[in-house]
Amino acid sequence: MSKEHNQKETTEEYEDVADRKMRDRSRLKQIALRHSAIVLTAMTLWGASDSWALSSGWLLAETVSILNAVFAGTVIAYIAHEWGHFAGARVSGSISPVLKEPVSFFMFNFKDKLNTQGQFLSMSVGGPLANWSLFVLVLILLPLNTWSQATLLATTFAIATSVSVFEFPVINAVMYGEKPAETISKRQRESGNTPRTAGIIAGAALWILTI
Repeated sequence: MSKEHNQKETTEEYEDVADRKMRDRSRLKQIALRHSAIVLTAMTLWGASDSWALSSGWLLAETVSILNAVFAGTVIAYIAHEWGHFAGARVSGSISPVLKEPVSFFMFNFKDKLNTQGQFLSMSVGGPLANWSLFVLVLILLPLNTWSQATLLATTFAIATSVSVFEFPVINAVMYGEKPAETISKRQRESGNTPRTAGIIAGAALWILTI
């Protein structure tokens, strides 16, 4: 094979990789803008309703603000969760292309067959870590002097608990040599509603303690 032919193949491969990286960055930018808009909208609606409840003292306003707190807390928690997974995947250097058409908050495709056990673990840990970081951030930033503020905190706590109950057994199993895809499928079958129930109980308990 000629030297010129080898150089041509190397150049084409480099350009292909460069194009994929450019597309990946473009898709990531679009998703980041979309998620930012969603988070800002959810938090603005909640903040407005919380102020309304605080200034008016109306039961209706308080009810609306609590419902908005649940919605906003759920939105920011799940977005934080997916970005945590994504950050864990990219920090480990895994093959994890951004999706062209995101499904709900899912934003990238982690290639199980092409990535290592360590890369899967890094990706997996990132999700719950982001949720607990969000909970701590909300705890620090909010004065917690209204029911809806307590609800926002409790919602982030509930979701952090729920994802941890589901994902930590998967992480533990993979650490001991189980295959990621099979372990996740098995966990989905066996866990049922347990993670969600645990999250609701934990969130409700914290809400009662906070108010």
